[in-house]
Amino acid sequence: MKKYLLSTIALSALLLTSCEKESEGLTRTTYYPVLNVVGGSVVMSIGDSYTEQGCTAILNGVDVTDKIKTTNNIDNTKPGVYSVNYLIVNEDGFAASASRNVYVTNGKNFDNLYLSECQYGSRHYYDLPINIVDNGDGTYLIDDILGGFYALGRYPGYPYDFYAEAVIQVNPDNSISLVSVGSWYFSQYEISIVTGVYDPATCTITLNLDFDGDPVYVQLVVPGNN
Repeated sequence: MKKYLLSTIALSALLLTSCEKESEGLTRTTYYPVLNVVGGSVVMSIGDSYTEQGCTAILNGVDVTDKIKTTNNIDNTKPGVYSVNYLIVNEDGFAASASRNVYVTNGKNFDNLYLSECQYGSRHYYDLPINIVDNGDGTYLIDDILGGFYALGRYPGYPYDFYAEAVIQVNPDNSISLVSVGSWYFSQYEISIVTGVYDPATCTITLNLDFDGDPVYVQLVVPGNN
């Protein structure tokens, strides 16, 4: 009985020692870096050079800004929304990231990058990027006459073509006419412009649309010109 008891005690001690050795060094605190993007979004015109405003990083009270890796996909030859990305990884391999938007615009031209405000029923979306391209024949191609309502607002990321691509025309009085609408997911429903106005002073397009009998409001503004 005593021999059995001693064996049990010895085994327990051995297991305890083993667990302590296995757990030794595994308990530690991991500190995550915190990024702070200096400034906000940047608006620049075609041909301009991008000037970095910076980003800072703090890790457990220490400035580790010099450890940040910065990348961007900016193309200053055409209008669009681009991004500058900041990444830092701590010693345990945990990453922190941040980004800023860069809007490249075509000055005050009608063919440009716009940010959309669109409303259909009770749904209302803001700052959706819309591009208008000059067709070279007096008409323009807008990548979504609905201002991105479905493609970027209600159903972003869905594997369907929710862009109501259309051809539009600016008349001498700055009114806007709809020439045609391309094929898209809801092509069975008719879209028409009830009223459309372009304000060249503010680079703003205001559209009141009829979408299969329902009103849709779209306003497009060139970043930096509103």
